[in-house]
Amino acid sequence: MTQKLKHRDLHRLILEIEALDGLPKKISTEAQLFDEIFKKEAYVMSEQLFPLIKELYGREYPPGTTIKPLSTEFSVEQSGTKEIHSIRADVSLLVAKKDIYHFECEIQHDGSMVLRMLEYDMHLSLSYLQTGKEEIMLNFPYSAVLYLQDNKNTPEYLNCKIHFPDGSSYDYHVPVLKVQSYSLEDIRQKHLNILIPFLPLRFRKNTGSSKISDKLNKEELTSFYRHIILILKEEVSNGFLSQKNHDIILSLLQKSMIRVFYKDKEFLKEVIEMTEPILETEFEKYIRVIEARDDALIQLIESVQQKEIQIAELQKQLEMEKRDRFKFCVNSKI
Repeated sequence: MTQKLKHRDLHRLILEIEALDGLPKKISTEAQLFDEIFKKEAYVMSEQLFPLIKELYGREYPPGTTIKPLSTEFSVEQSGTKEIHSIRADVSLLVAKKDIYHFECEIQHDGSMVLRMLEYDMHLSLSYLQTGKEEIMLNFPYSAVLYLQDNKNTPEYLNCKIHFPDGSSYDYHVPVLKVQSYSLEDIRQKHLNILIPFLPLRFRKNTGSSKISDKLNKEELTSFYRHIILILKEEVSNGFLSQKNHDIILSLLQKSMIRVFYKDKEFLKEVIEMTEPILETEFEKYIRVIEARDDALIQLIESVQQKEIQIAELQKQLEMEKRDRFKFCVNSKI
């Protein structure tokens, strides 16, 4: 592919990314994008949740421990109207056939999150109710909220005090993990590879803003990406990550970076060129389709041109044969 064609395709690619607001097709919001990234990690590479579980709860599981995805959709009756509607949690799993985990992935904190967590956890505990001969045991899941973006208002944990008619009360307590508080070295040492696709959000200047910090430069972005590459390669070498999951994390990281930088053409171009040697993205597949179509068209044109040359040669030979036959006829009469 010529440099001119590369430039044309890169320009077309950037225009398409801008038109989609830096989101993959069929994904309409940023929140949905990061939910999908976390769900793909949780369900495709579930064992990568073990370091996260250790970080949040100090609980460890041996390699090969079974992990079973659980339903995250629950039917709820609307008070007043009595209509049935559905609520959907992000990720819930059964680990070691006995421990239920529930994770929610949020860009930033809002005051209603603890109530949503309580609702999800109640439905999960009722769905997997354990009953004995003398009592009913309601086991709440190990729950946590991952906050992806820096926010001064993000608490260290979520809490809701529940009061009962007999005068007793209980603190419903949910751990919080602030993704941007982890350095690359923290992630390397604790094998928290599952957090890597969310790290580009730290380049935003302010919470809730799509503006990139004025202090950021291309060298810093390149250094950040190369450091991640080294961490993931080391994780593969040391047996903490498979090559397949290494590639998936990089693919998800690229989607995240495109979303963060899609409004800045210079940084977006840097992201695309930086990640191109390692990944074949959906956008690159799109470019390959264009190139293949262009190559096929060029071949067709060349084939037609060749046929036209052959036809012209045949016509020329035919004209020469006609002249030769005419001369022969004239000479024969004389």
